[in-house]
Amino acid sequence: MAKIKGSEMVVSSGKIYHLGLKPGELARNIFVVGDPARADKVASYFNTIEHKANNREYLTRTGTYKGMPVSVVSTGIGTDNTEIALVEFFVLNEFDLEKRVKKEKAEPLTIIRIGTSGGLQKDIDVGNLAISSYALGLDSTGAFYQVPVPDMTAARLEGKAQAAISGAIPSGKRFRGKIYPYASKASPEVVNALKRNAEAPFAVGITVTAPGFFAPQGRTIPGLELTVPGLQEKLAEIEVAGQRIINFEMESSLLFHLAGKMGYRCGTICPIIANRPAGTFLVDYSDAVDKAIVTGLKAMHELYKKQ
Repeated sequence: MAKIKGSEMVVSSGKIYHLGLKPGELARNIFVVGDPARADKVASYFNTIEHKANNREYLTRTGTYKGMPVSVVSTGIGTDNTEIALVEFFVLNEFDLEKRVKKEKAEPLTIIRIGTSGGLQKDIDVGNLAISSYALGLDSTGAFYQVPVPDMTAARLEGKAQAAISGAIPSGKRFRGKIYPYASKASPEVVNALKRNAEAPFAVGITVTAPGFFAPQGRTIPGLELTVPGLQEKLAEIEVAGQRIINFEMESSLLFHLAGKMGYRCGTICPIIANRPAGTFLVDYSDAVDKAIVTGLKAMHELYKKQ
């Protein structure tokens, strides 16, 4: 097998470039969070912490939880940052960094994202947990990886979302017909483990991953014209195979898309801290985040014991 060029798989002083990790410093059971401060919050639940790394927005803590090797890694905001982390997880797990070749065999990873989100359905209160079954990516990052559509539900979701978004853009506008959402799927075994271990009321459904916080999530700021008027409302009306779109966040589409291609198990749990149609916001959402963390830890441990 040909060696991978140094410009393609960047390793410096034996460490993968962005995460700043060497082989063995990342566990096979991984939590990803956006906020670097939340990485330490998750790690505070670990029984031991054996390795710490900080580089840019990528903060890693690796240790054990009830005998399970575990890592938490912060990615910052967005699918672009998530792509970097996931590919470097893949490289650390699947490649020999010294020889710069792929290993003959590697055990798959399990990845659970713990984030925060805004709700799209009026009947799902702030403080509830959102467990993602599918993600609808409004970002363009996923389009650069050729991954087959995971199933017919995802295919129908893509079609309905494309029609809703294109139909909402006024005729003659520059970007009409140029926004192409893609659907990705969480691992059912991770979804079910999160449901079984939920520490608070929860809803399971489709998560929309937006490439920004304001216009890409339908927020209107006077003076900044939206390409897709009524985006939030149009997406909230979509239902596929009995599943509704329940929340907005900014990372899961790429996580499910790439992890599926890699053969890794993945899922997302996010407390809903804003109810967009009701106009409400949970100012102190620390307790809701704690409940999501405990849910994630219990679910990950259950999956680990079944390996």
